[in-house]
Amino acid sequence: MSKSIYAYIFTCITLIIGLISFSCDNKQTMESKANKADSIIFNAGIVKDYTQMRALADSFEMSGDITPLNANRWRGASYYREGNNTMAEICFRKALESKITSEQDLVSYIKSARRLSEILLVKGDYEGSLSIAIPAVEKMDNAGIGSDIDYAILLNTIGCCQLNLGQDEEAKESFITARERYVSRWESDSTSRGFQEAVVGTVYTSMAYINTRKYNDAIYWIDRSAMLLNEYRKRPDARKEYFDEYQGRIEIMRAVAHEGLGDEEEATEAYDAFLKTNYSKTPAGRINATDYLIVARRYGEAAYNFRYLEQAFQQWGMGLSLDNIQLYLLPKYNANTQAGRIDSAQAMSAYILSILDSAITDQKDNTAAELATIYNTNLKDAQIVQQQADMQRSRWISTMFILALVVIFFIIYSLHRRRAQMRLAAANKKLEETNTQLSTLNSQLYSLNSQLVTANARAEESSKMKTNFIHQISHEIRTPLNILSGFTQIITTPGMELDDATRTDINNQINDNTNRITGLVNKMLELSDTTSQAVIERNDDVPAIQIAAQAADDSGINNAANITFDLQIAPEAETAMLHTNLAQATRALVLLLDNAMKFISEPNAPASEGTVRLIVSQIDEQTVCFNVEDTGIGVPVKEAEHIFDEFVQLDDYYDGTGIGLTVARSIARRLGGDITLDTAFTPGARFVFTLPLTNS
Repeated sequence: MSKSIYAYIFTCITLIIGLISFSCDNKQTMESKANKADSIIFNAGIVKDYTQMRALADSFEMSGDITPLNANRWRGASYYREGNNTMAEICFRKALESKITSEQDLVSYIKSARRLSEILLVKGDYEGSLSIAIPAVEKMDNAGIGSDIDYAILLNTIGCCQLNLGQDEEAKESFITARERYVSRWESDSTSRGFQEAVVGTVYTSMAYINTRKYNDAIYWIDRSAMLLNEYRKRPDARKEYFDEYQGRIEIMRAVAHEGLGDEEEATEAYDAFLKTNYSKTPAGRINATDYLIVARRYGEAAYNFRYLEQAFQQWGMGLSLDNIQLYLLPKYNANTQAGRIDSAQAMSAYILSILDSAITDQKDNTAAELATIYNTNLKDAQIVQQQADMQRSRWISTMFILALVVIFFIIYSLHRRRAQMRLAAANKKLEETNTQLSTLNSQLYSLNSQLVTANARAEESSKMKTNFIHQISHEIRTPLNILSGFTQIITTPGMELDDATRTDINNQINDNTNRITGLVNKMLELSDTTSQAVIERNDDVPAIQIAAQAADDSGINNAANITFDLQIAPEAETAMLHTNLAQATRALVLLLDNAMKFISEPNAPASEGTVRLIVSQIDEQTVCFNVEDTGIGVPVKEAEHIFDEFVQLDDYYDGTGIGLTVARSIARRLGGDITLDTAFTPGARFVFTLPLTNS
């Protein structure tokens, strides 16, 4: 038998084996395909391509890679993220009506029930929401499947519905059980995500009690929210953008609750705390503040805040629908009326009338579009069912044909299988060896090229920094030398008569410039130690307060004309004793204070008023922190580490050598601590200097 026949036979047999595997999809293969399909759809959602999410769900359902339940879950999720709750509700209901055939289907069922119950809660359909959420929780209890966060959110939804239906005790039990699930989540999750989800959940619980005017219970959950937010702050991977917004939400809810209880002083205090957040200055925060202002009958302020309503709509991605007119524009009209702003109230009423017709028309158009989408969805479902039936029929025919081919070619395949496998194995081995060698060579080439580029860049940067340093140090030395030379000529000029005031001034100038040169030389000597890894000897037991006070005196910041200096000692740091090197620790802190004074004003501009604040606190039982904050020009985030390199100056118009921060960090690290820039601090800059309390 010729080689061409062998090749033909081998190809046919390989095709047969592949088709048999395809036609006999086992459970493990189906689950693998479903997981891959879920990942692809999820990634489309990450980039907010919701139309693509639905197209992928249709395609994977048609090919049989995912079940109808899972496909409807993804369609519902895409509509939910688009804000189209009507279509989301339809898809989620279809998902819940579908047959559960696997654990993956059960997970999709639970997530669909979670979203659908939330939609019904927002609509005010509390009985409907409970009819969805309670069976989902029961399924999770019976099967032991599902995440703690899904369980907690479902229970939170159940509690909100029970609260609105007057079932206070049942609601309390649901909320407490939900909180236990949040605790389970963050205890089992090494990241901060569990704390973040718990904060959101307790905030929604607090809002539920406020909306039902049960203010005592609301305050309890508001306190829990504040506690969780403080715990969340301590997590190293916490998303800092959440802190300020949720702190603002907590304070405004606290103000509403206390005002509802008649505790006006506590309400005012909470509202003042809200105003200190950045969130209070955003359009969304100003609209949120009207909840308290209207309850507190501060209608004038509420009317003023409603001026930001359109900006808030833009921030939320909302339009002027009938629901939004009722939720926001009517309260705005009421606030202007109660504040006695008759003209503004009349203008608002005219505005509401002018947009009412458009809002009604838009709602009709949206309803028509939704009906058309529902029709197209039903038509698409029918097409998918038909296509799946056609595919199943084709698979059956293909299977029969394949079985016939197997019978025909089985004997030939058995005779030549071993030889073909040996040839293929040898070829594969050779190909793998070649690929391995090529990969190794490519890796080596890439590594060498990267090293060359890095070395070249470092060499260029080093050369530039050294050149700048030489120019700068020449200027720094030349300036005081010229002053000394000039005064020396004046003093040694024959017959020169100087009054006492002039002589005293010259003497002071000579001393100042001599000290300037001496300080520069000392700093250059310190620079020579920055690359040293040797630990500085620590034999001094000194209070943290002493280091701060001595650094303030040595830096002269107390006498700076244009600077307001504020030294703050946290209560826990008042008695903190450091086992360190007093001189070196003080020197590092002096360099930070010098840096703050230097950059308090713009270069080549008149000295402007500014504030430098030194805050001493104890972070934990092992560490003391010296925070140096200023209201100066600040440091770009991308330069947060670059500024600690030798000779680096971000602005050449400032005097200096660019080595102060380098020396300060070197001292701190050799004392067992560190110096970093807090990039979240604005305006100005905040340098964080930490030192260990002991040698351990």
